[in-house]
Amino acid sequence: MSRRDGRRRVGSRGRVVRGAALSGGALLLAGCATMPDSGPIPAGSAEPTGSTQNTRAELIAAPPKDNESPQQLVNGFLDGLASDEANYTMARRYLAEGTTWDPLAKVTVVGSAIPDNPVFSPDGKTARVQVTGIETATLDVHGSYTPGSGAQVTQEFVFAKNDKNQWRIKTLPPGILITQQDFPRIYESVNLFFPASRGLTYAGVSPLVADPVYLRSRIDPLTTAARQLLAGPSSWLNPVVASPFPSKSTLDLDTSSDQAKVYLTLGPGGLWSSSSCKAMAAQFYATLTQLEVRVPGVTKPKSVALYQGHSGGEQCTANGEGDSNPVRPTAAATAYFLNAQHHLMSVTPPASGTGDADVTPVSGQLVPPNTVVGSFAVTPRGDGAVAAVSESGQSLYLSSLQATMPPSRPTLQSAAPYGLSAPSWDGTGTLWVADTDPKAPRLRAVMDGKEVSVSVDGLQGVVQQVRVAPDGVRVALLVKDGTTTRVEIGRVLRGGNDNAPRLSVDGLRETAQDISSISSLAWQDGDSLVIVGQQTGTTSVIAVEMDGSPAASATLQALNGVTDITANPGEPDQPLFAAANNSSNQVFFQQSLGTWATIARPDASKGTAVRYPG
Repeated sequence: MSRRDGRRRVGSRGRVVRGAALSGGALLLAGCATMPDSGPIPAGSAEPTGSTQNTRAELIAAPPKDNESPQQLVNGFLDGLASDEANYTMARRYLAEGTTWDPLAKVTVVGSAIPDNPVFSPDGKTARVQVTGIETATLDVHGSYTPGSGAQVTQEFVFAKNDKNQWRIKTLPPGILITQQDFPRIYESVNLFFPASRGLTYAGVSPLVADPVYLRSRIDPLTTAARQLLAGPSSWLNPVVASPFPSKSTLDLDTSSDQAKVYLTLGPGGLWSSSSCKAMAAQFYATLTQLEVRVPGVTKPKSVALYQGHSGGEQCTANGEGDSNPVRPTAAATAYFLNAQHHLMSVTPPASGTGDADVTPVSGQLVPPNTVVGSFAVTPRGDGAVAAVSESGQSLYLSSLQATMPPSRPTLQSAAPYGLSAPSWDGTGTLWVADTDPKAPRLRAVMDGKEVSVSVDGLQGVVQQVRVAPDGVRVALLVKDGTTTRVEIGRVLRGGNDNAPRLSVDGLRETAQDISSISSLAWQDGDSLVIVGQQTGTTSVIAVEMDGSPAASATLQALNGVTDITANPGEPDQPLFAAANNSSNQVFFQQSLGTWATIARPDASKGTAVRYPG
């Protein structure tokens, strides 16, 4: 088997690719590779699946050969960057003695890496080779992903001859250059988890916030992820999260069993109280247990034990996130929707994934008499609080699923008909809603039953929908700007004091840039959304990553007439629900990936505004 690339890279050397079966067998292959000049990084893994075993490609770097030209040596060096060597040992053999190089500084992903012909100095002692490609993505030193500019990038390698008359690299750019075909084979997207810096959950514990990064998937990713936790969050997330690990903290990680043992030595100022130990253990648990382990001899952990160094003994363990999870986990995947009469209904899909869903009317009095509910949100905190917006879109009421008396007055009002969007709760108890009043469009929030001032930095356009993450420190906004819609992800900063709290949203960054006609969005898990929109002219339910990186399963399924989608970010394995706003007004639930079913009960098969708590 060889890489089916169709043509040889200019000046390339043969690449050795190994297909290593999970059973432990190996097959050595020779080939070469070129990549498309542009386009997105392909989603998913570069691991073809056979009928009985999984095989993955592994590139084996080759050492420099005598009398190779600078152009050939550049190709050999780039092959070394795409190998699975922990410290780029083979790639370093292409460097001249004394050459300094920091491979961890940055990753630049290009469609293909094309080296130009070398340019020699007049005395023939040095040579310069430029490598060009179209940038499709970058990773910073933290591993944070940024979609590429689509511009051409050029990197220059300067060669000099050594005392054996061999060309070697004398100077080169920091970081590594890699092709988009090699990228998903080498790197794995994972979430690091950090506690929110402000905004406690009702249990008095700061919720954990996902920080998506890319790590080299076959170079001990568990230890790498654990040490990344010690290094702190990404620059984008840093203003809204904290880290319990002071500088100069170190760790060793034992992953030989399904309980990861973290031998942690805290730097100056570190605390080993019972509460801090449990918080740190939950952070390690959330980070380490979601990794896919591909390294022989390393076991995917099911729990985490923290030790105070190698001699301090076990301090605490974590078998889950506990109160650090801002969503109260429930056994049933219960969502809610408005039936044809605009009464709130709960809906739970069948446990087996097939059969009829369980639909039950909600008894709580959500709005005053003679008021019709147009949209709503149920809190994810598990206390049954409900925010309901009138059908006119001008009044928002606070109540509960079990309320025996209706609310007497609205908590928020908009001056414009249909001005208030569907509301959204976070796990801290803060309620969010967009007011589209043309004379005063703004984002609004409620804390402890009172409106709180909200500012949005750098917003261009009018917010049509708001979906706040359960952690309360990230928010997804559906923004209309002229005739176009886009999705912006922002950070939530909490200021002021208990008597006069203030909220602000900043750091806006766009995701889902290739999706149009967006009508609905929801947080699917810690770092991704599901969106109803169009990519190829057909309305579909589409998964997108908040950092703009490719989703593992982008299009979930086209659904005729669907306009509303919901997911449970606290339990991402629970099924999605969707609602169609057409003549059928049907409510759908996801039986399996790509398979949907409608609620079959004749008296409750139609509805709108389907929502999980949140």
